[in-house]
Amino acid sequence: MKFIQTIFFLVITQNLVAQENIVLSEGTFKVKGLSEQELYFGLFEGDQLVFSLEENKGKSLKEIEIVEYPDNSKFFEVEIDHIDNKEFLIQNTGIYKLRLKNSALGGRVCRYKLERIPADPSKKFNSTVYWETKKDTTFYTINENYLVSKDTSIVSVIQHKVERVHSETVLNGKTNKSIVKVDLPKNTISWSYYLGVGEDAEAVFKQAEEKASGRIAQLKGASKLSKSLISLDFTGSAVLASLVIDGIVELGIMDEKADNIQYWIIPDYANAQLFMSNNNFYQYDNGNGPIVYKRMEAPLSGTFYIGLYNDNMVEGIDVHIRLSAITVTEKWGQRAVEKYNIETWKEPYLKD
Repeated sequence: MKFIQTIFFLVITQNLVAQENIVLSEGTFKVKGLSEQELYFGLFEGDQLVFSLEENKGKSLKEIEIVEYPDNSKFFEVEIDHIDNKEFLIQNTGIYKLRLKNSALGGRVCRYKLERIPADPSKKFNSTVYWETKKDTTFYTINENYLVSKDTSIVSVIQHKVERVHSETVLNGKTNKSIVKVDLPKNTISWSYYLGVGEDAEAVFKQAEEKASGRIAQLKGASKLSKSLISLDFTGSAVLASLVIDGIVELGIMDEKADNIQYWIIPDYANAQLFMSNNNFYQYDNGNGPIVYKRMEAPLSGTFYIGLYNDNMVEGIDVHIRLSAITVTEKWGQRAVEKYNIETWKEPYLKD
């Protein structure tokens, strides 16, 4: 009799253990307006899942779904505010997801509980879901433009021009103003000019030209341009070349009584005509003297004018004009370049 009672006690105990619920997760979800909340958990084949949920104020959720990962829907309800101890028999060991969707503007606060009734209480099972970062690298080829070379040249825009500018009291109908047209070459990055009045200024310039010719090798070394990209041609004025590259030039000093020239760098023909008619006009630069020279970085394209004015009451003057520009011509090519794209995402998994 005692043996039978013992067996009966063991059977009752085993049934109680088998039916003991394990709480997977319990708490409160706050689902914001127009958003979703998700909760992941693991289940074993043969388990029973018990699910309860209630919205605190009795407001419905748009969707409540339990999914066997990744996309096998096991339970789906719409416009519902509570679920009482809903039971599911689990067919497959794996990861499951509770998804709550709120399509309203206002938030929803839900109290929930997920319980697991193990198919075999004697077997250990970890229902925690872990996340692993995955990466996938995709290779592809594109055609890319690249700089093959830069050809840098010094161009003599005005090699030597003598412009006669009459005196203020000339009687032959001529004016004491003159304009000289300048067309800059394409791809100009800087330019320099020289204006000198009369033969005395020309003699000073020629002396400077002789000195500058000896500096050609130094110019390449002192150039602010990259040595690997520059191949300079000094067929024009060495003085202007020196000036346009690094602003260095050696010119003698003229006598204080030497004739002078007033000048303006004028942006276009319309303003040049305003200059000639003694009206206000736009300008880039201006100056005055028997010898004037400067390195310029504007304008860098198109046509502009040099306006000349002789303030000598009696004598006309001859203005010696020289102008050089640096041009940089880029040569581009295409080549195939291999690129890659790394896609990163996270995947859930269960531990043994």
